[in-house]
Amino acid sequence: MVMTPTNRRGAAARLALALVLTTPIVARAQATNPPGIASTAPAEAPAASSAPTLPPDVQLVKFRVPEGVALELLGPATEPLPTGVAPDLIAMKVGVAYHLKLSKFAERPDAVLYPVVEVVGHLHRPSGIDPSKFPIRVPFRDSDILDAIDRNRMVSEVIYLEDPEQALPMALPKGEIPVATLTAGENPLKVAAKLGRVMAMVTLGGRAPTADEIATVSGSGLTSGPCPFVGPSGPCGLPCGPVTGTPPPPGRPWLPKDEFICDGGDRDTPLQFIGDGGLRGIDPRDALIVFNDGRRPRVLPTNMVCIYAPRFAAVLVSLAAVGNVTVQGPRGAEILERQQTTALRQPTLKFVRNETLVLARHRMRPSNLQNRAIAGGVAELRVLDGLVGGVRATAIKTPVGAETLKNRRKAMGIKTLAKPVGIKTAESAVVTGLVQGPMQTVMTWPAREVAGSETPPNLPGLAVIKRVSTGVAEPGDVITYSIQYRNMGNTPISSVSIIDSLTARLEYVPRSAKGPAGTVFTAGENKSGGTELRWDLPGALAPGAEGYVTFEALVR
Repeated sequence: MVMTPTNRRGAAARLALALVLTTPIVARAQATNPPGIASTAPAEAPAASSAPTLPPDVQLVKFRVPEGVALELLGPATEPLPTGVAPDLIAMKVGVAYHLKLSKFAERPDAVLYPVVEVVGHLHRPSGIDPSKFPIRVPFRDSDILDAIDRNRMVSEVIYLEDPEQALPMALPKGEIPVATLTAGENPLKVAAKLGRVMAMVTLGGRAPTADEIATVSGSGLTSGPCPFVGPSGPCGLPCGPVTGTPPPPGRPWLPKDEFICDGGDRDTPLQFIGDGGLRGIDPRDALIVFNDGRRPRVLPTNMVCIYAPRFAAVLVSLAAVGNVTVQGPRGAEILERQQTTALRQPTLKFVRNETLVLARHRMRPSNLQNRAIAGGVAELRVLDGLVGGVRATAIKTPVGAETLKNRRKAMGIKTLAKPVGIKTAESAVVTGLVQGPMQTVMTWPAREVAGSETPPNLPGLAVIKRVSTGVAEPGDVITYSIQYRNMGNTPISSVSIIDSLTARLEYVPRSAKGPAGTVFTAGENKSGGTELRWDLPGALAPGAEGYVTFEALVR
């Protein structure tokens, strides 16, 4: 095979790319983007100039009240809304307690409630994202309103940003958030801090605030601690309420991962094959491709793709205004259990056994054998002459001849000589020049030509990349994912399967999965309540061949 320098460099580059088996590869220029996927990276957010800007210590809040109920702000004054933000949103400063008024209830027209709302947390939105898409949602439900009016109870509600690792696999109508009711003995602030990041605190009661309380700007003081996260422009530097999650190692920034939905890659337990050929370590959020390179099965995780999609949730507890809650600690339960155990304790009965002296006598038959034989020995007993002898079985030795030993060692001296692969090159001669006339010289320099033979080895290689149709999504949106693959080696790859285990916040849209003709698709539930998708591709993947699979998911 004759190769020019350009072709030779291209062959070397292809061989280098074929070695990639353990890390995801960015899609090559030759690859064709799947339908609905604009580029190799998540769709970028709109330009910063087109989105309203908001100070980091001001958060947008959206209240949801029953139909016909009037909501009025008593004080203090809220922050001005940026241009382009819907008027049903309220801009509240972090750390300030705001007093509201609820009236005109359909079933209780004369009743009035006075909620108090305090924002204690904030979001770290990337630049260019519209803040009006992700306001802190505060719901006032009919059941809570009637509980506060009819039973004269105070309803305490804590709004928190869900930790994606602990998110519930449930989808709600757009604009609603999941709410959990606690018992009287549970602290809603501590429970919310365990499930996510505390964002706001709400109290709903019938006591009207005084003028001094309305004019007071300071809140509960929960925002006194510094925020440990890093925003788009560096360290946050703002006060923050209780947070959850595992801090990163020293020297690494703590990113607000609870504001993103990340899917793909290899999470938690490493992917590995077990003895019976099965695959272990497929955790929720993992995405991988399994194939056979002709020698053994291999597994390659995809890259991780993230979209900005924070989701809020709430926990609440209802307490009577004059009620007392008694919580009994573990010590009280221990003392009560000890008293019950003492009352049921009974002394053991004494057992006496009487036997005659004759029954207690020990009889032993005399024996003529006095010696003990070691383990593995053979003992012989002769009664007539009283000879007792033993033969050790371990004393028997089997001689091995020199010829036998020589034959056993002969195999160790066998060596195999491998013929080296040679590359032959030839370089043409150089023509210097030709004198044409006086004071004139014509120079001729032909291009160098290199001729050689090169036999590339059989090296398998596979590239895989995961993509998403958008970089920002709200709960209730439908997004499209795709996983693209390409055989970068020079040998066929068989038994190709693509597996994608979705997180709890992604719900697979039925009958939306697509793949090459002949692909066998299956969907099942994973251990987090999400869905595990699997595509078994038909036949073998030839060198240079590529393809993709796609599916749609609902953001919960």
